[in-house]
Amino acid sequence: MSESKLLLTEDAIKKEKLSGDFVDLSDDFGKFSEECAFLFDAFAAVTREPECITEHTSEGIRHMCYRLKYQVIGYREKIDEMQDSWRTLSRKQ
Repeated sequence: MSESKLLLTEDAIKKEKLSGDFVDLSDDFGKFSEECAFLFDAFAAVTREPECITEHTSEGIRHMCYRLKYQVIGYREKIDEMQDSWRTLSRKQ
C-alpha cells in the first residue's frame, strides 16, 4: 500500500475513534447535567429553610461544589484535547 493511502487509513481510524470519543463525552456530559440539575434543586430547597443547614449540610454542599468544579474543569480539558485532535486531523486533508 502506498504511503499516502496508509496515512489516509490511519487518519480515518483516528477520526473514527475521535467520533466515538465525542459520543462518549456527550453521553457523560448528559449524565453530569442531570446530576447538576438535581443538586441545584436540592441546594435551592436547603436555602429556603436556613435553619436546616447544619454543619454536616454545609460540609456536604462544600464537598459537592468542589467535586462539580473539578468535573467541569475535566470536561473542559477533554473538549480542548478533542478539538485539537480534530483540527490536526482536518488540516491533513
